[in-house]
Amino acid sequence: MPLANPLKHAFGLDIGDRSFKLTQVSRSRNGGGHYRLTAWGSVDVPEGVMERGEIVDPEKATECLKRLLVRAKGRLRGRATVGCLPEARSFVKVMEINQTENLSAIQKEVAREIEQNIPLPTEEIYHDWQSMGRLAPTERADAAVPPEGEGDEKGMENGKMRIMLAAAPRKLVDGYVNMMEAAGLAPIALEVEATAITRAMIPTDDATDEPIGILDIGATRSSLIVCDRGAMRMSISIPLSGNELTEIISERLGINLTDAERVKVECGLDAHRCEDRMWSILLPLIDDMSNKIRNALRFYRIGFPDGKKIERIALCGGGANFRDIDTVLSRKLTIKARRGNALANVDRLPKGFSKDLSLTYATAIGLAIRAAEESRNFHRSFRI
Repeated sequence: MPLANPLKHAFGLDIGDRSFKLTQVSRSRNGGGHYRLTAWGSVDVPEGVMERGEIVDPEKATECLKRLLVRAKGRLRGRATVGCLPEARSFVKVMEINQTENLSAIQKEVAREIEQNIPLPTEEIYHDWQSMGRLAPTERADAAVPPEGEGDEKGMENGKMRIMLAAAPRKLVDGYVNMMEAAGLAPIALEVEATAITRAMIPTDDATDEPIGILDIGATRSSLIVCDRGAMRMSISIPLSGNELTEIISERLGINLTDAERVKVECGLDAHRCEDRMWSILLPLIDDMSNKIRNALRFYRIGFPDGKKIERIALCGGGANFRDIDTVLSRKLTIKARRGNALANVDRLPKGFSKDLSLTYATAIGLAIRAAEESRNFHRSFRI
């Protein structure tokens, strides 16, 4: 008799400072590695409950999560969930080490990296890693930047491999787990936001191997993710957020935050709207943001000499819907910046879920796909 799959209806849970979101997907009948969205939901989180990714008020955070589960739309089933960890409180690094299948040797390299780069005692963090495969000779960190088209699968005999290390404070992780369990959920995995966003935004059947930057503009924090050779290579915080823009507009125009948010949405960065008021207020901020993105891309080229030049940026998060931000960033960065597609691996949507919502659900969608993968792997492992 087949063993019942406890992960069959696992879903993704995006834990943010100002909102909690969830999505649930199932494998699409059309095949091709695509999914269909079956449930979704969002609930606002009051100020003082979450702060920079940390749970400040566990009781109210649990209440918000319970309310989200009750209000979810579609057919939310199951209690197993994959959650996310905040980028600002997590550590993610791609490491290059000697090629080996010796687990003990890899763990020693990981322990050395943690000791040298994470300002917390080892006993105060959780960490995990995964292999990203061997490196071709032209991919070595001390090699010159390879010509376009080189650095592929040929001649992987240089004895190097690349792994991705992720770590987070135990106090933070335990707080998230306790909150989910208090709400009646069964957490099966936690991963950093950048990994989930990449999974949602990059098509699984994409054979172009084109490098891309993903700019996630959230309510309280933003980050730039660099994806190259089919995998996430770097994630770095960008000091600008949707709430910060709203607060600056409120202060400069002398209006309350509600009106400032309305003006921000209506006017955006369109110089022809609102008598140029918004343009003059926000242009210095966008200039600063553009410089930070430009420096991050330059850092990527220096830190990853094998990486290709990023010539395209996809926007996601609530800030991606900011009027004309893609046009302005394209002009400032002299590379193509467009709103991304958080439904790159989802081919069926339920009634009531608009594609316009998808960019704000990018993290939740990526987590839901991971949840579906966990369920599928369990089924394969215990199939009789």
